Amino acid sequence: MTITIPQDELSRLCTRASQRAGEALRAAQILARAIVDAERAGNRAVDIAHLFDYLDAYRDGRIKPGAAPEVLYATPSCVVADACDGLAHVAFEEAAPALCAATEQAGLAALWIRGSYTCGELGYYARRAAERELIAVTCANSPALVSLGGSSTAVLGTNPMAYAFPRPDDLSMVIDQASSQTAYVNVRQAATIDASIPAGWAVGPDGAETTDASAALKGALLPFGGYRGGNIALLVELLATLAGGSFSVNAPPFDRGSRPPGIGVFVLCLSPRAFPGSLDRITAHLRRLRADYGVDLPALERPAPGDGIAIDPELADRLHAAAEAR
Repeated sequence: MTITIPQDELSRLCTRASQRAGEALRAAQILARAIVDAERAGNRAVDIAHLFDYLDAYRDGRIKPGAAPEVLYATPSCVVADACDGLAHVAFEEAAPALCAATEQAGLAALWIRGSYTCGELGYYARRAAERELIAVTCANSPALVSLGGSSTAVLGTNPMAYAFPRPDDLSMVIDQASSQTAYVNVRQAATIDASIPAGWAVGPDGAETTDASAALKGALLPFGGYRGGNIALLVELLATLAGGSFSVNAPPFDRGSRPPGIGVFVLCLSPRAFPGSLDRITAHLRRLRADYGVDLPALERPAPGDGIAIDPELADRLHAAAEAR
């Protein structure tokens, strides 16, 4: 059973909950937008439930409330934003004008965010670029949770990659996926309720594959596609940390302790105006793939912004309590 909450009300509750945790209004609003967008997109790893990781992080010191990002140019087409132990979302919004201007000037430009808590829904950054009529490829690392090259311990993050293409007179196409076989929160949730996990998701502390979620939390998640997926996860990490973000093995956990993870985010933007007619061609091709070949592209369909959002009643109660606590 679920209950439906109007999107505006859900955003208000998320904003208020972050303010109650000590965050400034603008940053709280930006985070609320990202959280609600993830909920609308059906990204269960970083939806409303993930907001409570942020609230805990504010309380314990893993996020610095009211952090003011610093934006600078490394070159005319390379922008660096230091989140200063705050939110990556706020650093992105601060750097977006410089990133967009550089992209239009050169045809492509890149942004690196360093010193942030975690990226949340990585698709947020790609989607926001697409809303500015730019093509975007994004990636980010996280604290170490994933095995690489047969290691029995975690050395990489779940290291997601996302991309977005704006489509004339339609929703942007946004693809967002982790480099791990599953999201860490799925294993954490399974351990909470003492449920098993599918084979191939993780290894235990002895390096052997396990279906025991609690053992998996002491071991490491597995990359998708075996060694090939691990290689992609490593590429994601090297790109994301190029401007000084913490490598995953050096990043403190995002869900415990008092030290910020300080991870990195990479956003590459391209101007479709450098390739006249490209977006019309891409849009027609995507429609053809679905209509003529039956290709499932769920990322092309999302609820309209004015629609209500269905969430679990217990989660709604937690959110109301966090937003209205005195």
